[in-house]
Amino acid sequence: MSFADVWQSLVGDFVLSVTKEQVPPLVGYFADYVKQGCEVTPDDYRLVALTPATLRIVVTSSNCLTDCMFELQSKFQQFVPDDWGGHMEKGRRDLGVIGFNILEGPVLDILEINKTAGYLDWAEPKLNALDWERLLIRAVVDFGRSCQAKQIRLQPAHAYPLGTEAADDPAQRALLQEELKQRYDASATALGFRYDAGTDRFVYEPAAA
Repeated sequence: MSFADVWQSLVGDFVLSVTKEQVPPLVGYFADYVKQGCEVTPDDYRLVALTPATLRIVVTSSNCLTDCMFELQSKFQQFVPDDWGGHMEKGRRDLGVIGFNILEGPVLDILEINKTAGYLDWAEPKLNALDWERLLIRAVVDFGRSCQAKQIRLQPAHAYPLGTEAADDPAQRALLQEELKQRYDASATALGFRYDAGTDRFVYEPAAA
């Protein structure tokens, strides 16, 4: 089978990876990523598999620029005042995402780990209770095992593009770089990835684990 066929098959089936349990159910390992002293309700959380095509039919603030993306979502409810006395809104909102491309091998190349850009007052307490970055990396590793990926690669912090504002402000740039080191480099190391200078990526080989 050519790589183009492999890519098409993996991307086409990706949105079913959670329901088909190619990624183990979140409840099975969620507790491993709850920070000490924090209490959360595992049943409130779920993973959603997204591709650029599926974004058209999913309510999310994410912008998928990679082949595939896992989105961590949580239940929410809030009272919204209006001219008729107000109403209660319920549903799910995204907390964070991890995006990766599929390269020949196949190899999964993680390029994005980001928290939601919206409703941060609601999201921040939930994110602060979790090692959410590592949880999302774990989901990609599990998917890599299911599709027999040769490697899972993760972009290091120094390769992540900084916005114009941060690039022009030394203090802001230093803060952002440290945050990215924790999000990318520290998370990768904690999960057993090793840095490979040849590819300039943190690398994990499922077959060797």
